[in-house]
Amino acid sequence: MPDSTPLSSAPVAAPVAPAVPTGPAAPVAPVAAAGRAAVPFVLYAVRGRVYASNVKNKLVDLGRLSHDGADGTYAYLLDGDKATGSGFADAQAALAHIAQTTTFLFLDGQFTALEDLGGADRPDIADVPQLSVALERPGRGDTAVSR
Repeated sequence: MPDSTPLSSAPVAAPVAPAVPTGPAAPVAPVAAAGRAAVPFVLYAVRGRVYASNVKNKLVDLGRLSHDGADGTYAYLLDGDKATGSGFADAQAALAHIAQTTTFLFLDGQFTALEDLGGADRPDIADVPQLSVALERPGRGDTAVSR
């Protein structure tokens, strides 16, 4: 089973509905839960990095994706929250784990904090491992930080 260990002692987001993986390169149909629509994102594995795009087609670099040597598995380290995971059979499995363990607040915040990789710096994402996900936006009155 893949390992996942947050390396930060910063407050973590309260339990919010987990990501809903919708399949590689599948169009995302936001799902309603508790009267709220989910927000679509796409995760990509490109040249040793994990990227994400949002509905505005902004692309950001989330962190490192490495192919471990001897055992041939994949591991990741996200820059923003230092979340890690390892022991994945392929890049697609690593993306699925990221989708299942991240929250809307974290991922949406990365699009505010990070630069858009548009123009000449934008990696070619046409034929790379990718996973469409839908994350539920917290509603009014939801606790954003656990105590």
